[in-house]
Amino acid sequence: VNAMPSDEPAAAVRGIVFRPQRYTLEALHQDEPRPPQRHEDGRLTYAFRGGESLVLRRLLEDHGYLPSPTADADLVWSSGHVGPETLLSLPRHAKVNHFPRSGVITRKDLLVRTIAMLRARCGRAAYEYLPLSFVLPADAAACTAAMGRDGGATWIAKPIASSQGRGISLLGSSAKLPVGEDCVVSRYVARPLLIDGYKFDLRLYVAVSSFEPLRAYVFEEGLCRFSTARYSDPADGGSAADADVFAHLTNYSINKRSSHFVPNADAADDGFGSKWSLSALKRCLARNGVDVAALWRRVDDLLLRTLIAAEPSVAAAGRQVGTAGGRASCFELLGFDVLIDECLKPWLLEVNLSPSLGADTPLDLKVKSCLLADLLTLVALAPHDRAAARAKERTLRAAAIERLSRGEPTHRRHKGASDAGRGRTPLRCALRTLDAEARRAGGFRRLFPLAGGGEYLLLFAQHRPLNAALVRELDARCARAAQAEDEAEEEAADAEDAAGGAQGRGGTAGA
Repeated sequence: VNAMPSDEPAAAVRGIVFRPQRYTLEALHQDEPRPPQRHEDGRLTYAFRGGESLVLRRLLEDHGYLPSPTADADLVWSSGHVGPETLLSLPRHAKVNHFPRSGVITRKDLLVRTIAMLRARCGRAAYEYLPLSFVLPADAAACTAAMGRDGGATWIAKPIASSQGRGISLLGSSAKLPVGEDCVVSRYVARPLLIDGYKFDLRLYVAVSSFEPLRAYVFEEGLCRFSTARYSDPADGGSAADADVFAHLTNYSINKRSSHFVPNADAADDGFGSKWSLSALKRCLARNGVDVAALWRRVDDLLLRTLIAAEPSVAAAGRQVGTAGGRASCFELLGFDVLIDECLKPWLLEVNLSPSLGADTPLDLKVKSCLLADLLTLVALAPHDRAAARAKERTLRAAAIERLSRGEPTHRRHKGASDAGRGRTPLRCALRTLDAEARRAGGFRRLFPLAGGGEYLLLFAQHRPLNAALVRELDARCARAAQAEDEAEEEAADAEDAAGGAQGRGGTAGA
């Protein structure tokens, strides 16, 4: 899974810098693309598998991309999981928006199982941000027992295979458990943080450019989605089954049908209506005395721990399929739904494999067009000269035949040996890739690897030497930067003292 990052900084430089070209909904729905960029190195193609996003299609076509069959596309964007057969059929230069087996955290039932295994291995405290959950029908007995022990609690049932809030119900007792349905039943977070009496959740966007070594980023902007009825604890009188869905569910697809839904009409007014930007929420929390920086450290911790939970399955699948050996390169954009309770503790609700990229409002368009532009820039989409690639393949084949005629091996000595001889070790390659991504990150902030991230290394199911080496190198860089800053301050202080002493001697002589 991108296990050996490329040691080709020139390719990173050639990557296209994407910028949003459509700033209004009217412009988004215009059929004619903006004057496309011309790329002398070769044509650019894309293919959608499953549903498509108009925002993404406009962005690609405005930057010179053309639709193409999947087998010949430079970028394949799939709305569902990507199977091994698809990855194996793609050309080597292609990029795909999903890693194999990332469903271990994006399917509701598999997320529960994955986190349960991590709790068993690392202790419950390491993964306590997921509410107590059960997978039905397999865990029906355990779920019934848990609901009996806490008779005053409210529970929430979500079908495994549904999305956009379909089929969700609140439960007050085990008598209401779904029968014969595949679903996840979780303890309801009954004391959420409220703003003006309304419940809200966060949609956070996380990009992963590699799982081995792990390189993950969170987009600094996101969405805050409000319920459209004032919140009240479903346990405070009445039946959980009779609770107002518009008060307890924050799904946009549900609340937009409410008569009290307030749409956003101006992206600049991002703290008004039933959907805010993440920046507007942070400003609101800061005004009300919340330590936003401390809260977001806890949110980042939740995001990173969840990615680490998926790492062994995704890395193993990648090695099996061969994405590390020159096959199509994978990346991932995940949508994390997070709830904050009244004690300012973040809770993970679910992880979306293909977060919605639709744009119904100016705020949606602004956030998602910037998100996609920075994502495509981060993963270094670049023109591919097919004619040059075929010519290179012919040259390599001819060289192999020539070596064979001389009785030499058809292949050059092992690439790893030649790379080591030229100083291109795995760590050095990984660092160059990491630094190149840092230059392209735009609105993304790196989650991992990071300086001071040694504690997270203990959470990986297997020791990953490259992860550990990257963390050590980033720690060393921080130490060198701190030392240089201290030395600069000392030099400035010495210079100031010397200047003061000179002035004092001059004053004495004058007297």
